[in-house]
Amino acid sequence: MTIWLDVTTVRGWSRPALGIVRVEAETARQFLQAGDAGIRFCRFDLAYDSYFEVGREELTFALARIDAGGDPPPVPAPVAAALPAAPAANAVPVAPPTPYVPQWRRIAARGIATLPRPLQAPARSFARSRMDGVRSLRTAGRELRRSARLLWHGVQAPAATPAAAMPAPEVLVKPDILFGAGDVYVSLGLDWDQKNLPYLYQLKQQLRLKVLLMCYDIIPIRLPHLCVADVAAKFSHYFLDVARCADRIVCISEYSRADLRKFLEASRVPVPALGVVRLGCEIASAGNTAPSAAVAEVLRRRFILFVSTIERRKNHETLYRAYTRMVDAGATDLPLLVFVGMAGWGMNDLMSDLKLDPRIRPYLRILNHVSDSDLARLYEHAYFTAYPSLYEGWGLPVAESLAYGKFCLASNAASIPEVGGELIEYVDPWDIPHWAERLHWYIEHPEAVAQREAAIRSGYRPASWTETGRTLVEAAYALQADTLATS
Repeated sequence: MTIWLDVTTVRGWSRPALGIVRVEAETARQFLQAGDAGIRFCRFDLAYDSYFEVGREELTFALARIDAGGDPPPVPAPVAAALPAAPAANAVPVAPPTPYVPQWRRIAARGIATLPRPLQAPARSFARSRMDGVRSLRTAGRELRRSARLLWHGVQAPAATPAAAMPAPEVLVKPDILFGAGDVYVSLGLDWDQKNLPYLYQLKQQLRLKVLLMCYDIIPIRLPHLCVADVAAKFSHYFLDVARCADRIVCISEYSRADLRKFLEASRVPVPALGVVRLGCEIASAGNTAPSAAVAEVLRRRFILFVSTIERRKNHETLYRAYTRMVDAGATDLPLLVFVGMAGWGMNDLMSDLKLDPRIRPYLRILNHVSDSDLARLYEHAYFTAYPSLYEGWGLPVAESLAYGKFCLASNAASIPEVGGELIEYVDPWDIPHWAERLHWYIEHPEAVAQREAAIRSGYRPASWTETGRTLVEAAYALQADTLATS
């Protein structure tokens, strides 16, 4: 009986790790360190609609590439493994010789490479900010092709009801199966883009798999107007499929767990066991490297730090309006307001306001492509941090601020109070006058900021990513024990 960790996201990732990637990567490290022969790794290939085994050496290479910020060469493709008992005719097809790169991405990369060098970085940033829209189109096309295949072979899809989001078991079951009866399957990555959950459900039914999946948040369902394109329907179906597949779903906060439970209950589907894991927060050191010129200029001044992609949900506009409110009231000796993050979709109007408004221009600095060492310097030297987000599954920048011993003036929305507890102060994210008042009060009372920092240093203990990974490993072993107890 084997525990399989799906590492599709880690294997294909070629940039520094984001939160979701970090969860999968750290769990993979814990599985590797366990040295358990009953633990194996796999990936899902949409082009083949099949699972392939990933060797330990290949996974170690992928993790090293992520640790280096994506610098090492691409991971070599593995030889796919088949069930030992399966006849040769049913062997899993051999994986592609090199990692699949979509044609649209290759075309975009070639086009950007023809631009003058000063324009290439802005063009890449623009392309990345439109990535979600492209993925939505790809997903729609994939589902259209899948439906066409079913119709061509004379298979009718079941009636669309919330409680039966998946086809009957005999529709998609294949002979070329990697897993064995009673195995445990764990997937923690970008599954809505990278997996075929209806096929996973067929495997679960056929092989009595135990399945552990992850829920980071249900923002596209709760706040679809703050997401790119119309994603509410897509993610509603996705989470119904997750609930149908999973024996256990692990969430990243109590708030996310409650949100997911409410959604599933309202959809009238069975709710699997729901757990919570605390995300790790391990801070980097600035080291001995010299800061960039832009960061060095900021470090010479007192500044308030806000680390986040510039997008509607993160609510940069509240800080902008609060600052201009203070200026309109006659304040002059204000700290810099430093935004660290690239502009996302739908931010053209705000970015134009920030560029043109003479009230904010003397105080605002926007930094992107900030190195880990420069980000550490910014946290270490910030007067305090701010985080006015409208909704978070967890709110990692708040945890990072606390890990650096910095006070944070934060939104009281969603899970954010779980992160900071009583160590920080919370403000309604929509209440601009209150933000202006509290910002001005802390600007004028540095002794209050110092008292908050002393309490944080003595009372806050950040979780490690090792603890996060270990918790998920224990959850997988618990599912395996359940299987053994009932077999």
